[in-house]
Amino acid sequence: MSKTAPYGTWESPIDGKTVVAQTILFDDVIVDPITQKIYSLEESPSDGRCVIMWLHDNTSTPVLPSPYSARTLVQEYGGAPAIVHNNIIYFSYYTGNASDPNNSIYTIDVQDEKQVVTRVTPVNKLWRYANFAIHPTQTNLLVTLREDHTDDPDGKNPKGVVNTICLVDTSKPDDNPTVIIDGAGFYATPVLNPSCNKIAWQEWDLPWMPWQGSSIYVADVDPATLILKPESKVLVEGDSKNGTKSATFPRWITDTTLAYTTDAAQDNQFQNPYIYDTEAKKSTAIVKKDQDFAEPAWYLGYYPFAILGDGKYGAFTAFQDGRNILYIIDFTTPSAPVQITPFDYTVAQHVRMVTEDTFVFTASQATAPGGVIKGTVSSDKSSVTFEVLKASAAPPDPRYISEPVPKTLPGSSGHPIYVVYYPPYNKDYSGSSIPEELPPCILNVHGGPTGLEPQALNWTKMFYTSRGFGWLDVNYRGSSGYGRVYAELLRGHWGEYDNQDCKEASVSLAAEGTIDGDRVAIRGGSAGAYTALSAVTFALDPESTYPKSACAAYGCVADVVTLAEAAEKFEIEYVNTLLGGTPDTWSPRNPIDHADKMTKPLLMLQGLVDGVVPPKIVRGFLIQSVQVAPSQEFAFYPNEAHHWHLEPTILDALARESRWYLTTLL
Repeated sequence: MSKTAPYGTWESPIDGKTVVAQTILFDDVIVDPITQKIYSLEESPSDGRCVIMWLHDNTSTPVLPSPYSARTLVQEYGGAPAIVHNNIIYFSYYTGNASDPNNSIYTIDVQDEKQVVTRVTPVNKLWRYANFAIHPTQTNLLVTLREDHTDDPDGKNPKGVVNTICLVDTSKPDDNPTVIIDGAGFYATPVLNPSCNKIAWQEWDLPWMPWQGSSIYVADVDPATLILKPESKVLVEGDSKNGTKSATFPRWITDTTLAYTTDAAQDNQFQNPYIYDTEAKKSTAIVKKDQDFAEPAWYLGYYPFAILGDGKYGAFTAFQDGRNILYIIDFTTPSAPVQITPFDYTVAQHVRMVTEDTFVFTASQATAPGGVIKGTVSSDKSSVTFEVLKASAAPPDPRYISEPVPKTLPGSSGHPIYVVYYPPYNKDYSGSSIPEELPPCILNVHGGPTGLEPQALNWTKMFYTSRGFGWLDVNYRGSSGYGRVYAELLRGHWGEYDNQDCKEASVSLAAEGTIDGDRVAIRGGSAGAYTALSAVTFALDPESTYPKSACAAYGCVADVVTLAEAAEKFEIEYVNTLLGGTPDTWSPRNPIDHADKMTKPLLMLQGLVDGVVPPKIVRGFLIQSVQVAPSQEFAFYPNEAHHWHLEPTILDALARESRWYLTTLL
């Protein structure tokens, strides 16, 4: 028999151990082009490593011995730390210890039962590597991004960091890598064509982020040495200087044709797929739709498509209504893309070819586990059969899983506000024991801010909804997945439009009787933490009950001036483009300058080795606000960076945040 109890107090079997133990976080999936073996890169909260697992025969086998971890801090966020070729895995090793990071490239032969790990680059903790490409026949030649911190050893001179594309001879581990491409501020995705006589890559310069302004180039290389031939560099697409358009994710179809995505078309400005012909030096749209076929590249390696059928067609992901969809697109004849339905995976990333008609990707679903998924395309290219190679979790008990409800709300700005609401749900309860009670709501603000909150099964969200809280994700103006124009709306207005949209979303759901508008807590991490802190400082409306409390869950951006001064190279100008003007004009939207307006309870959680948001920012805000905040708690976590990796941290942060809402929201 179902029970009743006040919202927010329901008993639930979902606890901290569920959040940690029942979810595998897949950082990547890589495929051996020779053996077709598939490997997953997985977070290991018990020891903070990123482990590599061979997926085979409905099981998985670890191939990377402790203490090694496949992780990189290139651009601080990392990504693409490993590649595999003919049973040899090449990986960047980050120890997790900021004072002794290692950062070298290592190899391991997966057939070696002794699991011997071999260093193949010089010992230099100031050099970071990622995004590898291997020569198919001279396998001792490895193309890689290198981020050189020689002139920025302590993080105080980020513009002194030098990013290049280098060539590593893995047979000479003590020889310095050879720089083959340099001169731009940043590089990503170097890819060799099948004959190894051409290379393509993405580059961009400050002040832009890669989704704001970036370019793709191709150049001829010597097949034997991979050294660029003089005067052969050609612009494919993009604008890395002025930030008017971006081009991303180059991938060779044949020796002379290259697929990529760009928002360059002025008639729609969505990231659409194109093909570039190196002989004709001309690009042609594969598809033109008001949908993004790529997401902002915060992390390296987020390929949204795979080339299949010996270059005759491809599997492409795109965004629709805040989630991923899948197309099969024929390159050989003009035809409409085939949308694959059903496609239950709301998030699909790291798309890689396995064989001519199969591909793999990392995936999430809304109410079921995701994992590493293999897709097999039918002979007529009209359907795809999916197989779970490794699930991210055991099948959940549906009695405690809240289904997402996407909504498009009208905004007072004239632009829509995209939200996803998760209602309280627990089969053991029929509702509240308090007559006419509406559920309290946790309003979550995603990071970025150029990002998107996915409609993926998230045990933290289920932890709260199964206890009787509503959960509201807001994809405010500036979010990705809705085209360049929508994402650009936040430029110059960070702290304004995001706060306005979050508040209006809360008011709209309260007006329709979905949530209790007087019991809304705003929370977020990183850029989301900035919006949460803004909501209780300079954006606070003293006449409103919104929000009742707040939580800065990680990466607490409390001082945008200090953030800009302390930013790593990747984001050093990002804050300027988001806020507009110069730092001396930011005070009206700087939380620390308005800490004396704090009238709402606040919880702050912060990693002590966060290279994106230095802990001193949080300490400064706490000093300023401690005298006026009606209730304030905080916690600092050693050995944690911008996102949590260690199980004790994840458990403690969840326990603190849940107690916080019980105390300040109910």
